[in-house]
Amino acid sequence: MSSALNNYYRLARMHAPVGTFLFFWPFAYALLMSAYKTKMPLESLIIRLVVYGLGSLTLRSAACVWNDICDVDFDRQVERTKVRPLASGAVSMAGAYIYLISLTFAFVGTLYMLESKEAFYQGVFDVAVLNLIYPLMKRVTYLPQAWLGLAINWGFVVAWVDVSGRGSNMSWNDFEVLAYGMVSLASWTIVYDTIYACQDLNDDKRAGVKSTALLFGSYLPSILRLFAAIYIGSLAYIGYLNGQGVWFYAVSVVGSALHMLWQLGTHNPMSAANCKERFDSNINLGGIVTGGLLVDYLFRVVI
Repeated sequence: MSSALNNYYRLARMHAPVGTFLFFWPFAYALLMSAYKTKMPLESLIIRLVVYGLGSLTLRSAACVWNDICDVDFDRQVERTKVRPLASGAVSMAGAYIYLISLTFAFVGTLYMLESKEAFYQGVFDVAVLNLIYPLMKRVTYLPQAWLGLAINWGFVVAWVDVSGRGSNMSWNDFEVLAYGMVSLASWTIVYDTIYACQDLNDDKRAGVKSTALLFGSYLPSILRLFAAIYIGSLAYIGYLNGQGVWFYAVSVVGSALHMLWQLGTHNPMSAANCKERFDSNINLGGIVTGGLLVDYLFRVVI
């Protein structure tokens, strides 16, 4: 790969796939729950997983480019981020904007593959409002991770509306699943992104970047455990609302709880390497939940 292409590859964080999976898991959760509920054929499930996968890749890439455009001056003051392509000058601001527009159109293009107009509008809202505003939140509030909890997990709403609830067909049960699903996912995001922010505590203080890692201070372990409990409890409840089977509870809920116990029990906020490892491990946590949902679906619809 040429040096120029590699710079754009890194600007979109394609060399670090964890973030793409964190965008993808909410899509997968809602799709598999909807597939279980509606007894969706396996072929249709696979097609949608591919579409959501492409959407997650392009959306996350566009979000990263926009984040670096907004944060270029901050990034130059933080040891970990000053080598990023835009902060280091390897990519021009004009080039970054052209790349951002291209990735955004690519994401909108994947939304056209969805059958539901409501899902299309929800996806556009995600990229044009939630992800657009997110980088600005760290300037005005110590809770940017809460906003990220909406932006990175809105795929849950997109996928649910695409399959289970369209327009006037939305029931109270659908709204409950969406509400508690977003509470669960947002709580999870607050946990893992606070851990991520712990890597840059000193640099963020100096640069004036706000985060929950700074806000929680000495109460950080206790507060993260609280959000982890909300995540697990809400996850179990949406399974109940959707009538999920035993595999969901045995694998998705219990597996998530065990992973959270390990993740928070071994987290050292003073070690950047430890924080990065614990953050990266959430790709596995998402896989655990998806695995339980997939087995539940297979036993109900395929086997």
